[in-house]
Amino acid sequence: MHNYIGIDFGLANIGIAIGQSITKTASALITIHVNKKFTWDEFDDVINQWKPAAIIIGKPLNEDGQEQLTTKQAHNFAKKLKRRYHLPVHEVDERYSSLEAQDEFADARKQGKAKKKHGKNLDAHAAKNILQRWLDSQLF
Repeated sequence: MHNYIGIDFGLANIGIAIGQSITKTASALITIHVNKKFTWDEFDDVINQWKPAAIIIGKPLNEDGQEQLTTKQAHNFAKKLKRRYHLPVHEVDERYSSLEAQDEFADARKQGKAKKKHGKNLDAHAAKNILQRWLDSQLF
């Protein structure tokens, strides 16, 4: 069994999810609120705890598939992750992952399975959706 880390990159928040190869399922883990200054502490904790075989990061694209400013920022962050952790880093089209996370959260609220305060973790749910797409595409 191998663990994988999924990332929804953002300048204010970075969502992190965990998934594994046997069940091919992903789960939201945490949202790192970057605020004014980014540090690697929370990432180091996640990597040390889960010991992933690879990191999967969302590649932000416009609706028509074109790259945008955030695409380059996410790509640069992916390169930093690869250098820091010496792990394979895969970029995955993340279009609609945040909208899917918002819809899932709204449904959970309607069913009484989530509270308003859980909304601050939407980025981790977007990371789960990104990682799930990647897991679904793999032949383990």
